[in-house]
Amino acid sequence: MVKANKKKKSKLVLVLLWGIVVLICFGIAGIIYLGLFYHQDDSTQPEQVSKADTTKAKTDSNFIKAVTKDSTDEYLTYSNYEDFIKYDKTAGLGLQPRYTGRRINIAVVGLDSRIGTNSNHADANHILSILLDSGKIEIISVPRDTPADAGYDDSTGQNKLTVVRASRGREFYLKELARIAQLDEIHYYVEVGFSQVIGFLEFFGFKDPKSTLQILRSRKGLGGDDFQRCYNQAQFIRQMILKNYHRVNGGLTASLLIRGGLALLSTNLTYSTVERIISQLNMFSFPRSEDDITIKIRPPMPIKYKVYDFTNQDLVDKLIEKIEHFNALHNEKDTIKIDVYHLLDKSLKLAEKDTFKFPKRVVSRLKVYYDQRAWLQIENPEQRESIRSRFESCLVSAYSKLNQIEKARQVQEELQLERELFKFGINQRK
Repeated sequence: MVKANKKKKSKLVLVLLWGIVVLICFGIAGIIYLGLFYHQDDSTQPEQVSKADTTKAKTDSNFIKAVTKDSTDEYLTYSNYEDFIKYDKTAGLGLQPRYTGRRINIAVVGLDSRIGTNSNHADANHILSILLDSGKIEIISVPRDTPADAGYDDSTGQNKLTVVRASRGREFYLKELARIAQLDEIHYYVEVGFSQVIGFLEFFGFKDPKSTLQILRSRKGLGGDDFQRCYNQAQFIRQMILKNYHRVNGGLTASLLIRGGLALLSTNLTYSTVERIISQLNMFSFPRSEDDITIKIRPPMPIKYKVYDFTNQDLVDKLIEKIEHFNALHNEKDTIKIDVYHLLDKSLKLAEKDTFKFPKRVVSRLKVYYDQRAWLQIENPEQRESIRSRFESCLVSAYSKLNQIEKARQVQEELQLERELFKFGINQRK
């Protein structure tokens, strides 16, 4: 019995000793934690705090929250290059106030067709919904990989909205887009490829259009996903409308911009239709505020979307740096940066040999490049105009020999409007 009692006492002593050691360890850990996280040097703290949520600030040292005028948004101050980023918490919600008045729905589609090809996958899928009875615009945006009927067996993984445009054509694609967006129909469409977007970015004054396009196309480079990329594109459209709407609101300049813009697009919109839409919006003094254009993501994805200010060139430059760093780190290649001048020069030399005897061959060789406005990817203005003029000469001659006089005239008019449009853009930036 005595030996048993001694054993019990020795075990009890060991347990007590271990308990004391554990308590000492927790105490040391607590002191270290407080020293590291509650006595940091001021240089590591965010610079501005406005109505901050102190509870969240303690648990996340990367940012502090500030409440803006619009209570649905938040500004986050980051310790890295992004000084201010706005967050939109409403775009992905399924239950939003639904407008029940008249609409004009215009699909804005970015085609992921490589230069000289007709693949036509729908890389960007947006709808400008003009709310005629309130003078506002809803931008309804759908991620490219949203499930849709592309006509394939489900096991292939190809039944996505991006594939529908390529596999089943524009008409069926627009019906699928309307269904996903929960709209009755799409009334008009606007389609653009890489080259046209680069042209518009140049017109809007972005100093590096190709790299800016990479921002809008990037899914991983900015740390987001396909929904965030889709939102970035919608937000870019929203900001460009708000910034430039006054340019198309009356006068000779407005007429040039509308006609020149339409000439650069593949669209069923006409000049008179665009004028009527602008007139209807003007009845409500659009835009009365930035709230006159809202964004909805469909299908709903209730996350907080980062709102980048694409009108801030300094921020755009830093986003470009971030994407270039990501691409270098992950060995991602920029598929846009190719030698377009020599590619088009080679095709034109072959077409010029066929101009007199084989006009059909000329059209076949050049039409895809022409429809894409591929020369807009050429940065040197003299080289770009040289290529554009040669396209004009070859196609006008070929269409005339084929007795397609209207098409020859259309080429001349479109390219003249394009020249005037970019000349105006250059003069505005001087």
